[in-house]
Amino acid sequence: MKKILVVDDEPAIRSMLGVVLAADDREFVEATNGTEAQEILETSVFDLVISDVIMPDCDGIELVMAIRRKLPNVPVIIMSGGGRVQASHYLKQATKLGAAKVFEKPFDTAELRTTVSTLLGEIEPAAAGEQQVDAAGEQEPA
Repeated sequence: MKKILVVDDEPAIRSMLGVVLAADDREFVEATNGTEAQEILETSVFDLVISDVIMPDCDGIELVMAIRRKLPNVPVIIMSGGGRVQASHYLKQATKLGAAKVFEKPFDTAELRTTVSTLLGEIEPAAAGEQQVDAAGEQEPA
């Protein structure tokens, strides 16, 4: 079974992601921030990381950079609801740094489930009927 690391400082978001992942019988581990996630990644192998951007200690942008350096083959999904600046700013930065997919909160859980299946290699992107959305939230041609 493929393993997913879920990183978010908000318990409600981690819980919601857990429900979504459990619906597809996904094995997952939770971390409350990027520092904790990096510690977990040192001792366990994951097939995918789903992370928030704005978190204490080590944010999602720093986490993407660390994962790209140490685990370049592990795809990362980044989520943001914004903060001091619009979410699209953080999401564009995450994409430039190597995030495989970005989502602006709130997001469609069906799209997240399809993206997870695609990134885990369970379905082909074309078969998923997935429309690519750039970090600004605009649809890109498939």
